[in-house]
Amino acid sequence: MASRGDAKAWSLTAQTIKNRFFQWAFDRGIAREVHLVEGGGERLRRSVERLRRAYLRHDRPVGPLARVEAEAWSGPPSPPSPAPIAATWFRPSKGEDRGFVFYVHGGSFVCEKSPRVTRMIAKLAAAAGARVFSPDYRLAPEHPCPAGIEDVVAAWDWLALTYPDEPLIAVAQSSGAAILLAALCQVRDQGGRLPEGVLLFSPWVDLSLQSWSVTAASLAGSTPYSMASLGVMSRLYLQGRPATHPVASPIFGDLSGLPPILVHASQTDIVFDDAKRLADAVEATGGELTLRVWRGQTHVWERTESAEARQSLELAAAFIEAHVSAAA
Repeated sequence: MASRGDAKAWSLTAQTIKNRFFQWAFDRGIAREVHLVEGGGERLRRSVERLRRAYLRHDRPVGPLARVEAEAWSGPPSPPSPAPIAATWFRPSKGEDRGFVFYVHGGSFVCEKSPRVTRMIAKLAAAAGARVFSPDYRLAPEHPCPAGIEDVVAAWDWLALTYPDEPLIAVAQSSGAAILLAALCQVRDQGGRLPEGVLLFSPWVDLSLQSWSVTAASLAGSTPYSMASLGVMSRLYLQGRPATHPVASPIFGDLSGLPPILVHASQTDIVFDDAKRLADAVEATGGELTLRVWRGQTHVWERTESAEARQSLELAAAFIEAHVSAAA
């Protein structure tokens, strides 16, 4: 009879094989079409559309789904002015909601919110008892950096001006963290209102890929992502802009004067060291950043239905509730 340790080892081996397959499949496709990044045109457009369809198809909720006590809605009635860009709204379906969550999705700068991410946003709204506003910013490569940042700044300014008496919490995942932090630094520099707190899931904030975890995870097969895939996505987004420019990679910029930040990251994630370096950079300015670390979780594991995903979202909701209550 196999021991519990043998079963765990087999599970890890099977996951590694699965990760290797996804790395191989994606990198093979990228190797075949990477020249399109430079050439552009119709072939690049078709290639990106295939990528987006695959992302939406594969990043769907699987397994038994728990009921989510949140609902999509069209936003608060009769705001003084309409939102500057389209957005997804959620609110708790039970109880009294308090405050707003401003949510910037990931998608490697190229893809829109997937079904899993949309469900994750709904679960966060339910857990935190807050309304969620998630802007649909422009995507690369059609709209390279800093188009997405400009959209997020405009959407943030609208929310802050439209609801000046409401507590606001800013949340982002993966590549959305780079966009959100760059946007908040611009808001800070312009003297605008900052959120009461910032929450980041598996942040990717260095597009130059200098973090050691990018190399280590690619070699170890601990993630379905690879340095090659991240490199192509960053090139689609940057299109000639230096990857170390603070607008592209806010970890290289001035991170002073930001509100308290909570980061959830996994040691096996390809961008785990981005989270650690971000913590060091914020603390070096005298800022406040709490880094919570999980073991053996995938990138933005909060999208899944696992116990670890529920735990992360519950802790995130507690952070949101605490800062909303402190601002009330």
